[in-house]
Amino acid sequence: MQFGVLGPLAVTTDAGEPVVVPGTKVRALLADLLANRNQVVSADRLIDDLWGDDSPANPTGALQVRVSQLRKALNDAEPGARELVESRPPGYLLRADAVDADRFVDLS
Repeated sequence: MQFGVLGPLAVTTDAGEPVVVPGTKVRALLADLLANRNQVVSADRLIDDLWGDDSPANPTGALQVRVSQLRKALNDAEPGARELVESRPPGYLLRADAVDADRFVDLS
């Protein structure tokens, strides 16, 4: 799975096929996890980043739904890719090695 953060958020399979990540909140979740890739981001921080002061009645449940939607989108595009989003106390981690920003730094 390839991730693009320089410019509009973009995800492609290893074969170069675009991945559709549905919904603003799911895309925001992916962006947050990418900004902190390979590190655990607490559920509390993700909830605050996604909803701020306007959090839903069950913020933990709402976050779990968005994580599930992200995993499904990744896995639908590339079987097994759901495993890139890991649940680890106290939150979630995105395993991402192919990010355009990292390649840019390497080329600088």
